[in-house]
This record gives sequence, structure tokens and C-alpha cells, in this order.
Amino acid sequence: MKLTEELRQTVALSLVGNMGPAAFKALIEKYKRPSALFKASEKELLKMNGLKRVNLREIKDPKLFEKADREIEKALKEKTRIVTFFDEEYPEELKAIYDPPVLLYVRGRLPDPALPKVAVVGSRVCSLYGRKMAHEISSGLAREGVAVISGLALGIDSAAHEGALAADGITVAVLGGGISKLYPAENKKLAQEIIEKGAVISEYPMQMLPLKQHFPVRNRIISGLSRGVLVVEAKEKSGALITANLALEEGREVFAVPGNADSARSEGTNSLLKQGAKLVTTAGDILEELKMPRVSSPINKTGKPGEKIPLNPDEEKLLSLMDGEALHVDELIEGSGLGPSKVIASLSMLEIKGLVKQLPGKRFIKP
Repeated sequence: MKLTEELRQTVALSLVGNMGPAAFKALIEKYKRPSALFKASEKELLKMNGLKRVNLREIKDPKLFEKADREIEKALKEKTRIVTFFDEEYPEELKAIYDPPVLLYVRGRLPDPALPKVAVVGSRVCSLYGRKMAHEISSGLAREGVAVISGLALGIDSAAHEGALAADGITVAVLGGGISKLYPAENKKLAQEIIEKGAVISEYPMQMLPLKQHFPVRNRIISGLSRGVLVVEAKEKSGALITANLALEEGREVFAVPGNADSARSEGTNSLLKQGAKLVTTAGDILEELKMPRVSSPINKTGKPGEKIPLNPDEEKLLSLMDGEALHVDELIEGSGLGPSKVIASLSMLEIKGLVKQLPGKRFIKP
């Protein structure tokens, strides 16, 4: 990133007390660029309507730029770029939403602007079925050149990122706190893998804690970046439904995976379907609805005849347990010694590769 005066001014502006996206938008609509805003008198700033909660006097405080310089220094030290609203790299999709973030802290690389993007979100406490569907659909989207956007949370979000990575695709994680305070800690390794293929991003300062109130706010970025939002599994009141509602407000498509009628985890998704969300069971359903061209073939059809399909150690271990008899997922977890999430992710990839078939009752067998 270029260390320009406009970068300093924009970072400084983002650090002003109660400078939310709506206040930022109002100031920029009036002053166009940060330089003009900082030249305005305190009296003139205080006259602006709708900005009473913002500590506008901070804009005239010399210490504000000292704070901005320290923030930029932290970002450089941790190999994080700051992409401001005024940069060419700033996603055009976000500029179009009602309350775009002032800036984005980016670790990794933002997807090519021409690349289609779909958000995949859902419950942190999910079922094996929900995890499997999130992983499978995200893999399918990634194989067709779609970037998968999610929130790095445990459960459905993690499965979505993992699915995209398993297909060697691009995925972006949007955080509810600063990049230096990565949350949840259990996903530190996953975040690093995401950075290698895509990006981990946040609108919050580097050291900002992942406070509860941040997550509903960050959801507008997840939906704002995407052409559509898929909710895989969600309770009646959940952050995933907030993301879906934001998507509707922003003119994005909303998709939902149907769930068990008697499951609390599926109340939200089934409710979305009743309200007109597109029912989705495969990545193809989303590609068709959004009229996205298919850019590649499924993994199990890309190899030449007779060519051995590559497997990772977890997939090989699971296949070795199947000797012609159908095994329940719990038996595979126990027999392999792998964690439930790893088993579900590996089974999903084996299904995609055509090496495993799922039977009713969560049983799996070699075709």
C-alpha cells in the first residue's frame, strides 16, 4: 500500500469517536475527499445534521494523526494492507451499499473485481448435515470460478471456507474484530489457508476486540460483496438471517438449503423458503439462478481415463475403512480417529470425486 497523505487522513477519520459508516457517508457526500473535510472549520462541522453522536472535535485534534500513524505502522508490521474508500482496489460492490465501510484492513488478496462472489453463511452450532451441505455447495461454487464469502465463524462459515479451499478456489473471510485479534482462535490455521488463496478482511482497527455488537454490522460487508447469499442452516433468530435481510435490502439474491421440519436449527432457513428464497441443494442451483457460466468440470471428471484421482491422507484413511459395507458416519469417526469436522469435510470431497456414495441414515459406501 502507498503511504499517502490521503491514507493517513482516511485512517484518522475512521478512528474518530462514533464515526460509523453512515456518518462517514454523510461527510464524504458533502466534502468528497478527506483533505477538504479536514480543512473545514470546527464550527462548520458542528452544524452538520445527523452527526451529533460523532466526536467532530477530534478531527481538529493533532493527536488524531498520531493515532493514525500508529495504526498504519501496526498494519505494515503485520503484513496487512489498508484499502480505503478512495482506492481503486476498494470493491465497487461495497461502494453501492447504503453504509459502506470507511476502509478495509486486508491480509491476503481481494478477489478480482470480475470474479462472481456468493456468500455462504449459517449457524455456529450446526448439524453434520448442515456442515456437509455448506462444504459441498461451496466446493461446487469454487470449482466454477465463484469466490465464496463468509465470516470465519465456527460451524457453517468454517465449512464454507474449507469447501472452497478443498476445491482450490478463492474465499474471503470478513471479521467482526481487528485482524490482530483473530476470532475464533480455533480458526487461526484456517485463516492462514484463506490468506494464501484469498483474503481475511475487517473494517475494524488492528487491535479491536471482536465485540458482540460488531458481528451484525460486519454482515453487511458479507452480503455487500456478494451477488447472492446462501443460508445453509439457521435458527429463527440468528446472524445468518440478518445477513439474508441485508442482502434483500441491497438487492441481492437470497438462497436457502431446506432442513428438517422438526429441527430448531432449520427454522430460519425454512422460514426464508416460505418467504420466497430460492431453494438450493447443489451449487448448480445458484449458478443457474444467477446465470453464472460454468468455467470448469467437476473434480471426478477432470482427470484422463485411468488417471488416479489425488487424495489427501484423511481421505485415504476413510476409504481404507470401507471394504464394501456401508458405514455410518459415527463409525467412520471412531474408526479413523479423526474429528467430526474433518470426517464430514473429507466425505464431502470423496463424494465430489465420485469415490464415495451417501446412503440414507448418514451411511457411506464405495460405489
